[in-house]
Amino acid sequence: MSISISYSATYGGVSVANYLTDWSAYFGDVNHRPGQVVDGTNTGGFNPGPFDGTQYALKSTNSDAAFVADGELHYTLFSAPSHTVWGSLDTLSLGDTLAGGTTANPYTLVSQEVSFTNLGLESLKTEGREGDVHKVIYGLMSGNSSALAGEIDALLKAIDPSLSVNSTFDDLAAAGIAHANPAAADVGLVGVQDVPQDWALAA
Repeated sequence: MSISISYSATYGGVSVANYLTDWSAYFGDVNHRPGQVVDGTNTGGFNPGPFDGTQYALKSTNSDAAFVADGELHYTLFSAPSHTVWGSLDTLSLGDTLAGGTTANPYTLVSQEVSFTNLGLESLKTEGREGDVHKVIYGLMSGNSSALAGEIDALLKAIDPSLSVNSTFDDLAAAGIAHANPAAADVGLVGVQDVPQDWALAA
């Protein structure tokens, strides 16, 4: 399977690279570094957790921006290699206003802007923080989407060398890789849940 992209029609004329740069600036850096970790604030959470799940999600401490990662995700905490996310990453959804966070009510974004599916990223535990899964997720936590952009770029070029993260979402839709969703109406915040057990993800 190859990468599939869902995007709000609002961003049709925007390149993937520009969208990721703008979203990352809006998300900002949650300052998830040793000595700066505050449980329930800049740690995010796994679903079902506490150290593993089919989802990992985090809301920005700087804005309403949030992301949801889907796959088979694991977290080492203090066991070697410490503070590492590994496993498989299939989908990343970006937008704002995080909701849910339980098995019965999975993480969702009230305003989902873009979703990248069939990423097919795999990292072994032994790769530690050099694994692609860790680099992508920790990068987003730090307001840096360059690792994600690099993975998307490689997947697009594997389909068609003329495509890249510099292509607009509408260009990718014309190539059959993406599809637009109607522009989302403003929706009130519903069902946001505090994560009961949060754990530090260090760089």
